[in-house]
Amino acid sequence: MTKDTLSFIYEIRSTSGDTAPVRFEVLLDGDTLNHRRVLREDPPAWAHLDHHQCRNCPLNIAEHPYCPVALSLVELVERFEQLVSFAEVEVTVKTRERSYHKITTMQQALSSLVGLHMATSGCPTLDLLKPMARFHQPFATREDTVFRAASTYLLRQYFRKKRGEPADMNLEGLRAAYQGIHNINVAMADRLRSVSRGDAHINAIVILDLFAQEVPMTIADNLRDIDYLFEDVSEDDGDQRDAAAT
Repeated sequence: MTKDTLSFIYEIRSTSGDTAPVRFEVLLDGDTLNHRRVLREDPPAWAHLDHHQCRNCPLNIAEHPYCPVALSLVELVERFEQLVSFAEVEVTVKTRERSYHKITTMQQALSSLVGLHMATSGCPTLDLLKPMARFHQPFATREDTVFRAASTYLLRQYFRKKRGEPADMNLEGLRAAYQGIHNINVAMADRLRSVSRGDAHINAIVILDLFAQEVPMTIADNLRDIDYLFEDVSEDDGDQRDAAAT
């Protein structure tokens, strides 16, 4: 599998035509899956690490004066600061392999883009999401998110087991990780409330957080919402199909 730079291009156009179309390209390093963004010489004050710092943040201000998640969102906030959440937009997302298209609300479009930025920001707590960012799925539903999160986590455990490391097949680590993600979403929403004049960014994170809370809730319910996808075919059913085919 190639490790070249990955490109995700978001093109957002108002269906009413009252705002100019915007284009965002997110470039990911092929090896680290970190967002390759231009570093600002003068990041805004709200991006300082200690400005509404996450309660579970593993970073210290001496080594990391700025929050990596906040830095990843600066350009989005500045360009979309005054947009209204429920404005209808036409969104096209282009990757190397395929394109996606949807007419939706600004908050839904931003939620997908914000999620990609946050997962690849370099925040240690969000590193768990990097494999999902590599196979980014714009406009994911709650069921999509639960399926992808659980599948990605279990695949990680498979590789851990191959390396002789302990493997968590009960998804306990995933539940704990998504609690940490929830804490980040809350802190980031607080950051944006302190600076943003619009509500689209905040609601975009609220949408992400609803999904983040859905994952541990569904795991606690033994993934019943999606277990129907994996119902095994009984031997009797197989015998009946074999007989019908003869």
